[in-house]
Amino acid sequence: MTEVSAGIILNPAGEILACKRGEGRRNAHLWEFPGGKREAGEDAKACLRRELLEELSLPVWNVREVRTAEEGGIRFTFLTAETDAVPVRTEHEAVAFLRPRALLPLPFCPADAPVARALALNDPPVRHLFWDFDGTLFDTYPMMTAAFSLACARLGARVTQAQALRRMKVSLGDAIRLTADAYGLSRHSLAEAYRRETEQTPPGEWPLLPGMAEALRALSGMGCRHYLVTHRDCSALEALEAKGLLPLFTGWVTAEDGFPRKPDPASLLSLLERFGVAPAAACMIGDRPLDAQAGRAAGILGCLLDPEAFFPDCACDLKACAAAELPALLCPKPILT
Repeated sequence: MTEVSAGIILNPAGEILACKRGEGRRNAHLWEFPGGKREAGEDAKACLRRELLEELSLPVWNVREVRTAEEGGIRFTFLTAETDAVPVRTEHEAVAFLRPRALLPLPFCPADAPVARALALNDPPVRHLFWDFDGTLFDTYPMMTAAFSLACARLGARVTQAQALRRMKVSLGDAIRLTADAYGLSRHSLAEAYRRETEQTPPGEWPLLPGMAEALRALSGMGCRHYLVTHRDCSALEALEAKGLLPLFTGWVTAEDGFPRKPDPASLLSLLERFGVAPAAACMIGDRPLDAQAGRAAGILGCLLDPEAFFPDCACDLKACAAAELPALLCPKPILT
């Protein structure tokens, strides 16, 4: 198996060196941690020192192995090292020393991406998690779309659950507005009919998203604090209480608090201020782009939880396909100690 050394190179300011691969190379135009293949008789440390001098004229010291990974038949050894020199670009499109959090939006090579994320999400550690309710904590969309379809039918309009879901995934307000206008219905009447239908299922019967209870408890065990940010009324709290999960939540905002709907960040900003949460240590988790947009507007990270791959092109800081992925995604083990 090919052996490669990759360097997490820190300058005196605590910034990390990232390099963008050039045209014509494997993983062209993606970012990487610099290094290269071991030669015969070399160990990982000697390889890194040689490669950095050859490619970047960069001397390093205090070299230490921190992680290994395999990708595409290649075994990568990641090593930390220090330098006070300026790299000389010869093979790369770009080189830059960046704060660890600034690594997060860069498209890294497959082997480097988990390392970049671990560095970014521990600068500082993300331990305050703000959760959307419908479609995120709870798998309520089947119930909601059935209620919406039935409400439309009672008013003389035919809307399938699939059609309702496509519109609700933008927002409930959009679903009501677009449907009412398309069928010549009163928006208020449709909203009221929908509300009456949803009230037929008590909160204690609402199902959690698969794996969510386990994810919440695992994250709490990692030192995370949970907050609820929803446009639902206090029935959301009843649903959490029925599942035994409400004690895991430090605070919440519901419809009764009167905040504008997401992506307006007012509800998030209120919770951040109330509990003294530093924005850099926080993340908003939701199933729609507007959740990530609200997080961005509040100055915190955004994570899209998208089991159905509804939004493949959504630009956000983090993405997950299942609740079970969230503990490792949001709280990766620190690399710099």
